[in-house]
Amino acid sequence: MSTPLYRTANAVPGAVADPATLATEAVRCLWVRRIETRYLPTVIFKDGTDCPLACQMDEIAARQFCQRVSAVHDWPVMDHRPKDLGRHVTAEQSWARIPPEFKTEINGETCVSMRGTGYMLADTCREFGLPLGVAIHRVTERIGSFIAAMVDQGVMTEQAGRESAKEASEGAFARLQEIYPGEDGNTNPFGETPERLGVMLADYHASLGSDDSRFQHGLGMAMTAADEVWKGEGVRKDVVDARTMLAVDAAIRHWFRLTGRAVSMGGHA
Repeated sequence: MSTPLYRTANAVPGAVADPATLATEAVRCLWVRRIETRYLPTVIFKDGTDCPLACQMDEIAARQFCQRVSAVHDWPVMDHRPKDLGRHVTAEQSWARIPPEFKTEINGETCVSMRGTGYMLADTCREFGLPLGVAIHRVTERIGSFIAAMVDQGVMTEQAGRESAKEASEGAFARLQEIYPGEDGNTNPFGETPERLGVMLADYHASLGSDDSRFQHGLGMAMTAADEVWKGEGVRKDVVDARTMLAVDAAIRHWFRLTGRAVSMGGHA
């Protein structure tokens, strides 16, 4: 029998949900929920219900737990129960900033063109604090996945897909040049050791003045990108998982140091 994919906390049979049993598209975010002096890794579904993912633990262990789940499923991590999710707000703001020539009309409705799609992807990367090297991979992978899906579904031909991918990439890279002035996009952050990658990500967010939520969301997006790069290089899944754990742990521990909080030297969750 296949594993059930739950879309609401009301359907989860036990007190704790296994992330592998959750419908990806039904999850809104992960929540590092504070309960007095302890923290509870929690999933929030899009219907507003929530369910614990583990038992209560200390703060750093709860953040590590949520970030590891985030790296696997690409779900954002929040410090509070959100009234709205940042990336949806960001999309609206990005839409308002798109130049008129990046919009088009289809059947009387104003839609974003392929160049505009790339533009918005670039804005999202900047909003959540991805370094330029990570952002370049992120937009490239997202455009490729989107176009491949459209071709597979018969929405566009392979030739139209290549042309659309080129247009979206041009829009993305033009926008990246505007919003990442002075940053070097030729560096490969995924070529660093996992520990060094984690420290670099924490340092980058400190330089941006990010809060915990922005750091955690950016870390999750960066680790999703790292996972894609390492798997594309033929690295075994168990090695990728180990690298992800090392990078996440290093990033969160360094972030705690940078933000003046105590770093527990205990075991992992």
